[in-house]
Amino acid sequence: MKVVRPIDTTHLIALIPRYYTSDALVLELYNEVKQIKEIVPCIYIIQNGLMTITFDYNFIENDKFTIKISDNSGVIYRDKLIATSQPSQDFKSNKDLYYYE
Repeated sequence: MKVVRPIDTTHLIALIPRYYTSDALVLELYNEVKQIKEIVPCIYIIQNGLMTITFDYNFIENDKFTIKISDNSGVIYRDKLIATSQPSQDFKSNKDLYYYE
């Protein structure tokens, strides 16, 4: 799951794609509550095997989205996205147990 801050208008998402491309990307945001799909213009760089996507969007607190990133050949990444101002936390999982460090 990717987390963005609603007080920012420019967002960065770092990811490892299914495959690397040199084509233009299409970033699709699907609002799960409003059930609206939007195509958002984005740019990307690939550095040390990590793809970083930059895009502008005005999120509202607690918005939940499904993101799909594709190129001319197909889908290169899918994930969930949430907009929150709360600080992120690191959780570790163990069999039937989650705990915060």
